[in-house]
Amino acid sequence: MARVRDMHGGRDYDARWGQRMRGTGKYAELIGRRFGRAARSLGLADELAGLRCDLFKVPGRARQLSLL
Repeated sequence: MARVRDMHGGRDYDARWGQRMRGTGKYAELIGRRFGRAARSLGLADELAGLRCDLFKVPGRARQLSLL
């Protein structure tokens, strides 16, 4: 918990939007570098393919009420 507090400015949790899942300081940077290295070695750092909207189909009429 001391490391978590160190990355969150002395608090256990930072409720500010955009900050709650990020840390600051040397430990946060170390974790970020380690994660980046692991992601690259596993091939997870590649850019994602674009979103294909042409594959979308309008769903048919819902028949869920027939279950009741």
